[in-house]
Amino acid sequence: MSREGFSDFLKAAEHRLTLREQVKSCKNYHEIISLAYSYGFHITLDDIQRENTFAGVENWFKTSKINPIRNHSR
Repeated sequence: MSREGFSDFLKAAEHRLTLREQVKSCKNYHEIISLAYSYGFHITLDDIQRENTFAGVENWFKTSKINPIRNHSR
């Protein structure tokens, strides 16, 4: 599955209270994957790990923003 497919599963969990509660009750990634399959989403452990990596990189870029150099004309 692609990152986009995993993103679809997350969006479904955001919009469905029952699914969101079930995801919160999962004890590990394997339970999340099993739950996703029961709702018709075919995700893998690799999808979850890639999403975690992407989120970390995205967060790094947000927090490591370098302000532009200002041109001080005399």
